Amino acid sequence: MYAVIPAWNEAARIDRAIATVKRAGCKHILVVANGCTDDTETIVSELQQKDATIDLLSFPFRLGVDVPRAIGSQYALRKGANYILFYDGDLVGHMDDTLATLLHTAVAFHLDLALCDCYGVHFQNTENDLLLKKRREIAEELHMFRQIGYANPAHGPSVVSARLIRRIPLCDLAQPPIVLAKAGLLRMHIDAPVHVPHIRLGSAFKDPEHTKKIRDTIIGDCLEALHILRGKPRSRVFGDHAFDGYHQERRFDIIKQIQIQHDS
Repeated sequence: MYAVIPAWNEAARIDRAIATVKRAGCKHILVVANGCTDDTETIVSELQQKDATIDLLSFPFRLGVDVPRAIGSQYALRKGANYILFYDGDLVGHMDDTLATLLHTAVAFHLDLALCDCYGVHFQNTENDLLLKKRREIAEELHMFRQIGYANPAHGPSVVSARLIRRIPLCDLAQPPIVLAKAGLLRMHIDAPVHVPHIRLGSAFKDPEHTKKIRDTIIGDCLEALHILRGKPRSRVFGDHAFDGYHQERRFDIIKQIQIQHDS
């Protein structure tokens, strides 16, 4: 099991994130540091000297939301990974056992996409929350809401099989809701075997502006995923609003360069 951990200025947390995935059972760990201006890379490099299972990919610029997981997945595949855990570098919650269950279940039951349910199927007032409403619509389009609820690879740790990664365009891995949609269309094995309330993730505090932009990014990704599932051209527009968030900052050009290098 390979863990891919994106990191941007996570000097205060990255060592705990790495320790968590190691305790959960990951044998190889790749940190994708991008645009760091703190000591994140130094800390990871020092850990590397003590532990040969830790690797570091470093980019001097920001890659954008979820782009590191796409880039990291290609590195892990080249190293022979059959399953990849995506785990954010700012997560410091005490969830070793839950994460271990997620990893074990993904392998034991040959899941192609194993999700953490951070809400529960009985979450209320979804009609007033566009993000949750669109997550539910994706699950319902896949006829899986009773099975996965609001679980989505955009929120919480997830495990993806090499088989799924090889079947979808690499750029789609930078938009997690699209990974779920494509996995469903390909009739891959999907489940949400663990429940992790959001507070237990231990993610870093986000200011209101950042939180709004992240929500808009995920809503836009969900809208694109729904258009794919419904056989329509991709769109991030709902009503009179285009949900961009951080989408335009994603370095898809870097993903394409890495894909070309891999293919050649």
